[in-house]
Amino acid sequence: MKAEPPSSAPGMTRRQQRERTRRIILRAAIEVFAELGFEAASMGGIARRAQVKKALVQYHFETKEKLWQAAMLRLWQQLENAFPQYLDSVDSMAGARDPQSVRHVFRQIIRFVMDHPAWAGILFRESAQPGPRLDWLVEHCLRGSLQEGVRFVETAQEHGVLPPGEPLYLLHILSGALVYVQLVAPMTERALGVSMASSEGIETLLDTFMGLLGPRSSPRPAGNSAPDD
Repeated sequence: MKAEPPSSAPGMTRRQQRERTRRIILRAAIEVFAELGFEAASMGGIARRAQVKKALVQYHFETKEKLWQAAMLRLWQQLENAFPQYLDSVDSMAGARDPQSVRHVFRQIIRFVMDHPAWAGILFRESAQPGPRLDWLVEHCLRGSLQEGVRFVETAQEHGVLPPGEPLYLLHILSGALVYVQLVAPMTERALGVSMASSEGIETLLDTFMGLLGPRSSPRPAGNSAPDD
């Protein structure tokens, strides 16, 4: 997505203009870090994506590391604000007690990943590289999400919805499978003509996935067709 240039707008205060410019830079930074990774990304490249001068990026963020940290905080805040909307009225922990609610949570995770590709790109890239950036990301963004995910798995296991096993490992198996299929969906469609990102493709994935989890979880609800795209 091409960033909107931070041109002055009538009626905007200087503070509002600064905040708008900062948001545009952070949006561009998230995209570039997701596409290229921290090492390959540059302040100049982010400035070009944001359609601003490099000096303006450096004015708001002195170093690439500070820009990366600000971009990660902005991204995770956006995700925390957005994800509850995907769950509709289903509380994630309450949903762990019922197979169809678990299926709904899984479906919405898939749609969430499809709508926020930068999140998956950054997560997989940074999680595979031990070091100060990963330590910072774990401390400020990831630890709480992992702990909540483990609690969800434990609750579902207690109610017989998910199979027994170490909850943390099962969490990674579940989330890895749900995310991976969407990451390779374009390749699958080009190679075999199967659209795994379509509504019907997602429901077929969920049928297969829930079947692997056990007989109690596998049936698709009667009369439940794929939601409209």
